[in-house]
Amino acid sequence: MDITVADDISAEYLGLVRSILANPEFRKLQRYTQHYQTTRFMHSLNVSYISWLIARKFGLDANAAARAGLLHDFCVYDFKDKLPDGEIQAFYHPRVAAWNSAEYFDISEKEYQAILSHMFPLGPIPRSREAWVISLADKLCAVSEFCCFRIALCRKHRVMISYG
Repeated sequence: MDITVADDISAEYLGLVRSILANPEFRKLQRYTQHYQTTRFMHSLNVSYISWLIARKFGLDANAAARAGLLHDFCVYDFKDKLPDGEIQAFYHPRVAAWNSAEYFDISEKEYQAILSHMFPLGPIPRSREAWVISLADKLCAVSEFCCFRIALCRKHRVMISYG
């Protein structure tokens, strides 16, 4: 899979997330639908980019926001699958995403906690401003995807994914 991005997408942002985007396990998120027509990969990329933009605007840790935003749904299984012990997806998947992120990438405690709390108020309260930003960006992207609005990197020709 090759990823091509539009020229107006910041090279600084891409530098922060390039190693995650190149990871074969993370790329498997392209297989799963998230919120109707968006893949989990594209949803995560959108949450990451919006989180990075907001964090930069307000002088927060944009690096942590970009990385944790990208990894917040790093769960390589279908969210429609039955969960162990009848758990509820909203509570279960943040733990799996945090564990996977720590397993595959060198993430900070701030990034780990932001991933764990992205489903607030259905999970733990965010402990950092960056975690609040990611939780907000996730909800913004989810609503946009449910309404079939193409925002951020989902807009036409901003990110092209080809399978070669």
